Amino acid sequence: MVSVVIVAALVAGAYLHFFTDAGASFPFSCNLPSPPLPGEQKLSECRPSSAPAVENSFPGPSGSQEIVDVAGQGDTLFSVLSANLPDEASAKDITLNLASVMQQGLNEPFDGLTPLKQGSRYSIVLDREGRLLQTTIEIDPANVFHAAIEGETIRSWKEEVVLDFKVETICFQLKGSLTESVMNIGEGVELALKVANVFRWDIDFQSEAKRGDTCRILFERRYADDRPSGYGRVLCAVYEGKKTGKKTAILFSNSYYDENGTELKKDFLRSPLSVMRITSRYGQRFHPILRTWRHHQGVDYGAAQGTPVWAVASGVVTFAGWQGDYGNYVCVKHDGGYESRYGHLKRIFVQKGQRLKQRQRIGLVGMTGLASGPHLHYEWLANNKHTNPLNVKMVQTLRSVHPELKGRFVTVAQERLTRLTGVALKEPVTRMSLAAQR
Repeated sequence: MVSVVIVAALVAGAYLHFFTDAGASFPFSCNLPSPPLPGEQKLSECRPSSAPAVENSFPGPSGSQEIVDVAGQGDTLFSVLSANLPDEASAKDITLNLASVMQQGLNEPFDGLTPLKQGSRYSIVLDREGRLLQTTIEIDPANVFHAAIEGETIRSWKEEVVLDFKVETICFQLKGSLTESVMNIGEGVELALKVANVFRWDIDFQSEAKRGDTCRILFERRYADDRPSGYGRVLCAVYEGKKTGKKTAILFSNSYYDENGTELKKDFLRSPLSVMRITSRYGQRFHPILRTWRHHQGVDYGAAQGTPVWAVASGVVTFAGWQGDYGNYVCVKHDGGYESRYGHLKRIFVQKGQRLKQRQRIGLVGMTGLASGPHLHYEWLANNKHTNPLNVKMVQTLRSVHPELKGRFVTVAQERLTRLTGVALKEPVTRMSLAAQR
């Protein structure tokens, strides 16, 4: 027994001696060659179907992830799907299938390369391996389209939308995460995702949201046969936090602005994940595997394997492949001398030299390389110097409401902010009340 322990110790020591210094010698600018990505299995015998859906939401297995965003200028159905799916062939199949149904539903020429109306909302639900489960494209409230994977078949359809929306207000305090707090007052996860999406450039809800922070929301609730059936747009939201200060979002002309008319959308997102928790911060730390004190040049975000990781800003991939202790590793160069790095990925969806858009998926959270559990190692560099990602202040391009629309914006902003003034704080509902609602 003693001899076995000694041999194991010698093997471990040899491993640490030869393999644990890879990160220390890694260059500031990622320019190592990257291997080609493995091919993905195509969907077979995909048959379109325009049969009406039984439900508006695809159930999906445990661990699925949802990407929610809006189409930008020049985005097409194919560009949206290919940016978020690892297999371009599958993206083409789904695009052709869904586009044919959209053409019938819109009653006008439409294909996968037709530019989507700017501001069109879409969601993409993926399984743990990054494969599509369902996608939804909302051109406008009357034209909502879905595609779902059922075995080896793609089924696409137009949703029979009941256009009955009522504008409502709500005010609540954080008691746990944003999602937990919204659910505690009897609302759905969808509303929490919409609020997080609105403030994604200004608030990192995992590291900056604190217990007791207050959030007020003016939003559309959808009704079917006089019963709540989901949410429409967030028209206005005000978040007041101990760490964030006061943040305001007002929907105007398909974009969100603060009370002064400055657009919330910025060049850099606050974080590369939608669901996460900080497990290790920047600076000196005691390494959980090496059992030694080392300088940690990034931030570790704990998340389930398969959680989508996206680029925090547009840029060019300078490295995508295996990098020692970091496992599957991606580096992206951004304008202004900035660089972001993502380590321990389970899978990589990008290649060296590829140009990325902000919030485009680059891979999935994993635990490759030297990792004690599934997490994302995230680094941020400014002019080739490592910086704490949680504290960095990036130079952002600020855009304002067009001068000719400023008067109209002021009217809309005042009206919506007035409706949120004095809204009573909603207390958490009891478990018995929640059961009764269901």
